[in-house]
Amino acid sequence: MIVTLVLGTLIGYSLGVEAANFFTGMREQSLLSSPLRRVLSVMVISLIPGFGATFFFLYQSRMADVEAHAETLRRQAAETQLRLLESQLEPHMLFNTLANLRVLIGMDPARAQTMLDHLIAFLRATLAGSRAERHPLQDEFARIADYLALMQVRMGARLRFDFDLPETLADVTVPPLLLQPLVENAIKHGLEAHVGGGTLRVRAARDGDDLLLDVEDNGAGFDPSAVPTPGGGFGTTQVRERLAVACGPDARLEIRRREGGGTLARIRMPVPAPAPAA
Repeated sequence: MIVTLVLGTLIGYSLGVEAANFFTGMREQSLLSSPLRRVLSVMVISLIPGFGATFFFLYQSRMADVEAHAETLRRQAAETQLRLLESQLEPHMLFNTLANLRVLIGMDPARAQTMLDHLIAFLRATLAGSRAERHPLQDEFARIADYLALMQVRMGARLRFDFDLPETLADVTVPPLLLQPLVENAIKHGLEAHVGGGTLRVRAARDGDDLLLDVEDNGAGFDPSAVPTPGGGFGTTQVRERLAVACGPDARLEIRRREGGGTLARIRMPVPAPAPAA
């Protein structure tokens, strides 16, 4: 770079003097035939801005490379954390289901067999799709439906559920199993604790540039200000961490009591791009 600047200054100055002499008729001395003092003065005056501009753009380029590398490392760390959180969630859900199945085997073997069939179908679908970073919202709702079918075998008529997924949001992508912990909490804290059971509603809606995902029940209700029991709070903590990793600070989870009883858990996140066509 230094050689290029020096040669460029010498050649550029000399060509400039020759061009000026040609158009003006003057006989200005070229740099090569000028006194050494003049040569040094011209070189210093010319090279200072040249070196300054060179180092400025070199610094900018290196800073861009460093930032790109840091962003790659941040993305890799976020993806690793997301995989870890998913690996924690799947056994958590499975252990809960197996514990329920164990109780049901002694009480009603026929219903236990039906529940086991649902569990096999649910795990097959989960293992096939849970290794992706994101999947369409319609797939998320389908898995929730499989899981609720499992719970309905055990709870019977005490568990009712309905879904509201607009067609325009069906292909919007979300992290897999994002709603699973909220559905589990709604059953555990809301519907199972309620003598008459209740209805679980899972909804998706758009609010401007935000996607709203609601898990709502009309059961016993959950107090979000209550101190969690040891080992509790896994579901909501897991959802918040996954939102932070996958969507950044613009995504959040809100939990509040419903008027008339029950709980509403709402995820608010930026609307991501639809899943690419297969």
